[in-house]
Amino acid sequence: MSRMRKVGYVLFALAGSLWVVTGCGGGSSGGGGTVPLNNTTNTSTSNESQNETNSTPTQNSSAQNGTQANTSSSNGSTGSSSGGGSQPAGASAFPSIVQQAMTSLGENGFQGADAPTFVPQPAGNGATSYDAHNTQPTSNGPQFLTGYHVDLLTGGQPYASYEVDHFASSSQAATSMSAFARAAHGGLTASGGTGIVLPNNHAAQMATVGNSTVVYWSDSGWNFQVVNENTSVPPTPIVDKLVNALSNASLPSTDGVGRVIVDNQDPSGSDVTVTVIWSQNGNVYEVQTTSSAQSPISSALQMAGSMRPYWS
Repeated sequence: MSRMRKVGYVLFALAGSLWVVTGCGGGSSGGGGTVPLNNTTNTSTSNESQNETNSTPTQNSSAQNGTQANTSSSNGSTGSSSGGGSQPAGASAFPSIVQQAMTSLGENGFQGADAPTFVPQPAGNGATSYDAHNTQPTSNGPQFLTGYHVDLLTGGQPYASYEVDHFASSSQAATSMSAFARAAHGGLTASGGTGIVLPNNHAAQMATVGNSTVVYWSDSGWNFQVVNENTSVPPTPIVDKLVNALSNASLPSTDGVGRVIVDNQDPSGSDVTVTVIWSQNGNVYEVQTTSSAQSPISSALQMAGSMRPYWS
């Protein structure tokens, strides 16, 4: 190889190295700041902060079942949004932790984004944090247009959550509710069984679904279902709690048949997940509480009834 050709290769290699250093790779955006989080529904103050790039993984019904459409499009961080609207005049009605979560999401592509004015306290009154992220449909799930999911956490575990997914029409949202419900704990629909009478003299059915015992009934456009996982023992004490809680609750109106599902995964009744799903104005709403929340059954009903538009 000639001397001139060798010099030419060296100069070309140097130029390529300079281009890699100065012109490639782009910087990362934002990064790593922590946000102090607290829940002011009561007056407890959180000492726990959540890092935007290393947040606690979220846990919701769709993620646990792995088949549903309301999957987070983010990596579970509480990243901020450049969107956002003006808060309604009653913004102070929303708990502090909800205000922080909704601000991090912005308007998320549609007006009328909702949030609860009530959220429960964790059962142990521990420090709280949140995880808020956008949702997107999967190829085999309901094809909503846009949505968001908010987990409220204590000790890194969800004690409550809420999700709103927006569809192209009210009818599409109403017919999609059953798919969301199937992904929830205890969400498989029961049928048949033996007739029983509830404490309020309402008729219900008791059936077996797989290895679980289910009590279910319908009333005023809602289907109610209480599940004792992996046992033939009827979930009678939990049914009584739900019936009593419903007598003091005001559930939202729904365009389709709403679902309230109480799933007990422990014979002692200490591992309960409560899910409320309904549709309204083209949105599917899902509210959930766990045994990590105070009074999870009544709290879920109250949380669902408190949903209202956050952005004006």
